[in-house]
Amino acid sequence: MICARIALGILGLIPAGIAHAQVHTATGELEVKLLVTSSCEVSGSSTGGVGTAVLDFGSTDLLLEAIDADTGTTGVQTFDVLCNPGVAYTLGFGPGQNATEVANRAMRRDGGDELVRYQLYTTAARSAVLVSYAGTGTGTKIPVQVFGRVPAQTAPVPGNYRDVVTVTVTF
Repeated sequence: MICARIALGILGLIPAGIAHAQVHTATGELEVKLLVTSSCEVSGSSTGGVGTAVLDFGSTDLLLEAIDADTGTTGVQTFDVLCNPGVAYTLGFGPGQNATEVANRAMRRDGGDELVRYQLYTTAARSAVLVSYAGTGTGTKIPVQVFGRVPAQTAPVPGNYRDVVTVTVTF
């Protein structure tokens, strides 16, 4: 009984307005932002987001006939460019590590100084040397098919021959 009297006494001390408190609200805004800048990447870029392309001429013994190869449009050898949708770009293909001019591209033997001449082309007909390529980004990887030819030449010293061509994307 004492507990009931204390409870009623306490309730009598609480003003009626507090028992039915009003709920108040206020609204505000949260601005959410993202700046998307124009961007392009190519195979072998420093970010590694597009992958590394390979132009593989396979293997041979004597270079009595020309050997043709291309990067294809699918698979691990593909050369890709990835740009934001609508971004116009130009790819510039350098002469490679073993030449000072695009006309003199060459692969060097690993561990040696011997060279095997080759060239990159814009089409399968291999009539125009590849110096640049232009396009417009779609937001997805676009394969750029690169056509190559090792012309017939004096037989080289056996070994692995390689070159790296720097590709610069301007957008």
